[in-house]
Amino acid sequence: MTLAWSAIGESVTGTAHRSRGTPCQDAFRYLHFGPDGDWFAVAVADGAGSATHADAGATVACDELVRRVGLVPPDTLMTPEGITALFTDVRGTLLAEAGRLGVPIREVACTAILVILGPASTVCAQIGDGAIVLGAAGGYRVAYWPEPAEYANVTDFLTDAHFTDTLRVQVIGGPVNEVAACTDGLQRLALDFAAKIPHAAFFEPLFDALRTATDSESLVEPFRDFLDSPRVNARTDDDKTLVVAVRRP
Repeated sequence: MTLAWSAIGESVTGTAHRSRGTPCQDAFRYLHFGPDGDWFAVAVADGAGSATHADAGATVACDELVRRVGLVPPDTLMTPEGITALFTDVRGTLLAEAGRLGVPIREVACTAILVILGPASTVCAQIGDGAIVLGAAGGYRVAYWPEPAEYANVTDFLTDAHFTDTLRVQVIGGPVNEVAACTDGLQRLALDFAAKIPHAAFFEPLFDALRTATDSESLVEPFRDFLDSPRVNARTDDDKTLVVAVRRP
């Protein structure tokens, strides 16, 4: 089977977390699926800094999102109703994880991003901060612009009782050829907040490198080094997760 997408992703512990001895609270997963390997899904999550088991929450959310995506016919999920049902099931798994750990569900709180890309349509779903960047013929755009919170470091979480009120779902017709998803640790580097557009200079080299690489595994180490470089760490001390994928010609 020839896969339709090339992808690379990494989560890097922020310098602030390292100084406190705190583990990385971000997670990501991606999945090639469908009968011909022509569907692709990306999940990214960021555990709440105030949650005692934030890393577990983010990991479980990503694991369950891609696992459940792979269990059903792809077209089933390409509606707001299908995505809402999926996120509801994943929240149930987080509730079960909190029970296993013996803590309230808020202690596994996390944001969640999911992108499902098919041959002719894409669905983007997001609760909380972070960003989905899409590339097509018209250039780059952000699926949902990060909404300003009333207080710093406050956002919405999949674990919230009324998470369906803040879950954003967008179905896009037509092919998307490039996609990136990141947690909020990279927002200020990757997005131009004045113009409300992605920084092309941030994403273009990453997409180009992935598109021209004969083996995406060869990019893993330099990709990790970039996310953990002094230049990046000087701009953000938070955990950083980035997944980049391009459709193969």
